[in-house]
Amino acid sequence: MAENFRDNEARERFELDVEGYTAFVTYRISSGAITLVHTEVPPELGGKGVGSKLARATLDAVRAQERKLTVECDFIRNFMTKHAEYNDLLAPGQTTHTNAATYKACCFCGAVEVEASGAPVFAGYCHCADCQAWSAAPVNAFSLWKSGDVRVTKGASDIGTYNKTENSYRKFCKTCGGHIMTEHPRMRLTDVYANLLRGYTHQPTLHVNYASKTLSVKDGLPKYADFPADLGGTGEKLPD
Repeated sequence: MAENFRDNEARERFELDVEGYTAFVTYRISSGAITLVHTEVPPELGGKGVGSKLARATLDAVRAQERKLTVECDFIRNFMTKHAEYNDLLAPGQTTHTNAATYKACCFCGAVEVEASGAPVFAGYCHCADCQAWSAAPVNAFSLWKSGDVRVTKGASDIGTYNKTENSYRKFCKTCGGHIMTEHPRMRLTDVYANLLRGYTHQPTLHVNYASKTLSVKDGLPKYADFPADLGGTGEKLPD
């Protein structure tokens, strides 16, 4: 397989090109440290060991950069449990072992309950006109989870769905009208509204669709005009 690995700093991800497709690991940089957030391998490359090659190349790059490592990505974490030679990269207090937390949420009347396990892939704030209209609020606190990590535990028949576009399927309780979550099938992610998740601490890392904002937020987080490139956007950043 013809392969090409690189650190795409502009898109904040390590990339591995294989057979015309690109697998990648997204990251966040802070002073002297790096957090590996999410790994994605195109389905066309499944079963070829591309994920493991990408993980190894990524960790070798982190070592070469002499940064301390924090891991949010389950795939990288699982790879490191099998390859202890990379454990010295971890920042003090960090470990590759985790007990997946489970968070429960329900609609306004309690007829519908959902459960999210592990940790969200992305967490932040959305300022798009659709979220503003849907929530009747200037901003939506989102937590995007892998769709397989979210399940309905009660009241599936009470869930209504509305999709203005093919990108977002918004779920609500047909009894009380309470909002529950939004499925994003093209991203294979589900937004369970952060305010509903009991025991969950929202740790936002970005603002999206800030070009549509009706409320300015000066919190030091990156403000994307639409979305980061890894989520299908332009990656353009705006000032607070």
